[in-house]
Amino acid sequence: MTEVEDWHTRRRRYDAFTETELGKLFHTYETALVAYWRIDGDEKISDQRLMELDNVAKTATHNFITKLMELAGV
Repeated sequence: MTEVEDWHTRRRRYDAFTETELGKLFHTYETALVAYWRIDGDEKISDQRLMELDNVAKTATHNFITKLMELAGV
């Protein structure tokens, strides 16, 4: 298998994962964290907007971890 074929195989697997409940939660979690950290470095952003992004990130993290714990049986 070539690197390109390997990348395509991994990408198809990842895409299939993101169609699952856990994959959707992970995608939401990852997107929320990226959005928060991208804006956090901008000094011009209001504290209110930063707090909104922080809340979205915290909610996404909580939902993702809750599902992981459920799958782990704890």
